[in-house]
Amino acid sequence: MGLQVECPECGHRNPEGEARCKGKFRYGEQQGERCEFSRLTKTSGKIYWIEYREHGKRKRERIGPSKAAAEARLLEVQKALVESRHIERDKNTIVTLDKLFDWFLNLQEVQALDSFVRMTQQVKALRRLMNVEQVIRDLTVSQLEEYVHLRLQEASSSKRGQKIAPKTVKEELNLLRNILNRALRYEFISKIPVSRYPVVKIDNVRKRVFSKVEYQQLLEVCPLWLRRIVIMARGTGMRQSEILKLQWSDVDLQTGFVRLKASMTKTDEARSVRLLPEVIAMLRETPRALHTQQVFLSATNKPIPYWTTYVQKTWKQSLEKAGIEGACFHDLRHDFVTRAMRSGNASHVVMKQVGHKTDSMLRRYQLIDERDLLELRIDPSVAPQHQEIG
Repeated sequence: MGLQVECPECGHRNPEGEARCKGKFRYGEQQGERCEFSRLTKTSGKIYWIEYREHGKRKRERIGPSKAAAEARLLEVQKALVESRHIERDKNTIVTLDKLFDWFLNLQEVQALDSFVRMTQQVKALRRLMNVEQVIRDLTVSQLEEYVHLRLQEASSSKRGQKIAPKTVKEELNLLRNILNRALRYEFISKIPVSRYPVVKIDNVRKRVFSKVEYQQLLEVCPLWLRRIVIMARGTGMRQSEILKLQWSDVDLQTGFVRLKASMTKTDEARSVRLLPEVIAMLRETPRALHTQQVFLSATNKPIPYWTTYVQKTWKQSLEKAGIEGACFHDLRHDFVTRAMRSGNASHVVMKQVGHKTDSMLRRYQLIDERDLLELRIDPSVAPQHQEIG
């Protein structure tokens, strides 16, 4: 009883850990010859099997490319044999939501992602409101709809007096979809148990910009380390994560640009960001630490991990001191986009600056009000075509 690895050359199943295949070719010109493939432990894309005996008969199950899934299945089989239980074959009748979440979070490729900490928090929310002891086969759309309903009633931990944002719930459902799709691809489950996912409606229009007075009041109450970050955000439109990842090697004060690497952006695409005079002046006055290349440091002169709530806590305190309500840090980005568009910049230029891929994304961030409509002009020299307007 144990794990086996399928030889990519001849298909023979060898005990896990064997470096050389001991099988023979069963088909083709080499039929009957020993395989002797010698890179079993080093080959990529391994296919795992498990082997066990039930009622005296040797049985094998093909698990797929996930060793973790093979180990989990083998453990389940061993437990069933000890307890003299019937061994279920359909993976969706074996794998519980709890096991699915554990499997996903233990994948090395997932743990290496920048978003791993955030995904861990999202899985925590899914676990809390779903029956994690049920098997995958029993997961239904109505259960997911109930999850959405319950989650939207919960209070936000980051915004006092407000409920969880629909965007947060939508992201949690998207993660669940990602987990199920990955599990199917890795053959950890046999099929996706639901045919669709609930639609969570989101109000995508950003409605907050800072007046000049508010912005000055905010800068006055912010501690110096946060003031620098606020100036950077409002003066460039960069995301908070991009700002906190910024290193001095990414900053070119001579040309007035920041050059973000693909690993630093939400879209996984490198881009250049123009620095306005206010931002350049702030960066020139920012001391460079000897122990790190990070540009923006904490109150204790340490790098700030981009995924922590360190910035958010002080941000909230500063808003309260300044008497500003209904604002979040991301509104600094909306503020930049709105001011940039009102200043007459072409939309494709603003998109390039802030890293938006589509016009629809830009429209989410651009606040249009009566001040903009006052600028509406119609050129009388443009002759209209004869066209009915409904």
